[in-house]
Amino acid sequence: MADSSFLVGIDLGTSRSAIVTEDGQKAFIETIVGWPKDVIGIKIIGKAIVFGQEALDFRDSLDICFPLSDGVINEGSGKDEEAAEELIKHLLSLVNIPDGKKISGVVGVPARASAQSKKTLKEIAKKCMHDVMLISEPFSIAYKTEKLSHSIIIDIGAGTTDFCAMRGRIPDEHNQVTIKKAGNMVDQVLFDALRNKFPDTQLTLKIAKRLKEEHGTVITPDENIIVLLRVAGKLQAHNITEEIVESCSILVPDIVEEVEKMIIGFDPDFQEAAMENLILAGGMSVTKGLKKTIEENLKEYGNVKVHIAGDSLYSGAEGALMLGRDVPVQFWGQIGDLGDSED
Repeated sequence: MADSSFLVGIDLGTSRSAIVTEDGQKAFIETIVGWPKDVIGIKIIGKAIVFGQEALDFRDSLDICFPLSDGVINEGSGKDEEAAEELIKHLLSLVNIPDGKKISGVVGVPARASAQSKKTLKEIAKKCMHDVMLISEPFSIAYKTEKLSHSIIIDIGAGTTDFCAMRGRIPDEHNQVTIKKAGNMVDQVLFDALRNKFPDTQLTLKIAKRLKEEHGTVITPDENIIVLLRVAGKLQAHNITEEIVESCSILVPDIVEEVEKMIIGFDPDFQEAAMENLILAGGMSVTKGLKKTIEENLKEYGNVKVHIAGDSLYSGAEGALMLGRDVPVQFWGQIGDLGDSED
């Protein structure tokens, strides 16, 4: 890497976005941007633009934008493109960039993001950084975990679940799949189920997401999941055990189906190794019982082992950073984007 460059890895997610730097700095924010609706909002907040959790806290005073839908910038939306640019700038402001250094960033995108989505993202990122390379998000997980051969990556984000079969080379479009069933879908199913069961309870999607993140499980726990929710403004105890288990389990059939397809796609001599190297990543990878449930649903294929990638928040950004270290910046423009499909 050229001495004038400062390398960062960035994971732009539908729900949360993270950055890691070559000197070990880390930061993340909720993928939300807000602008005050009027002068009252500016007076209350004291800022012309707000990000992350702070934007949620002041949402009544803001025009809120969620710039990344299914992990990519909403195409054709000038507001979303503006918000995405401001988001990247803000992420960069959360770390210390040494004076005189040019920022070189490796940015993760969904496995099968469209060519236009990638083009738009790259153009926006290059407004904020000197050099930019895109990397498929499941490929970045493979790089982080050093599972580059005979493995299958399952990256469950908020907007998409990405799959990648690693065969000892940079994966192409034939080795990657994206399905638009992920954490946001679980949130919606949980919200609908709770609203149906408790029609008088005050619920929002944000509350449903929080409950999923705090209590998520695909197996029935030994003790009921009891939470306090408001009814007519008063806190009351609610048993949400069945709704949590059923909503968190809805992704399992699709995950199993896609993994089965990828296992069959390996050379028979390598299928056993691939089955023992299923890598689970993303926000829902820590859902209780998910690892064991996937293994049990695939047991007819032999000795199946699912491994958790590690830090669900930073693994993607760390993998991007690692790849950026291994590919000198001066060659980024020559090789194009790694782990990228041709769609």
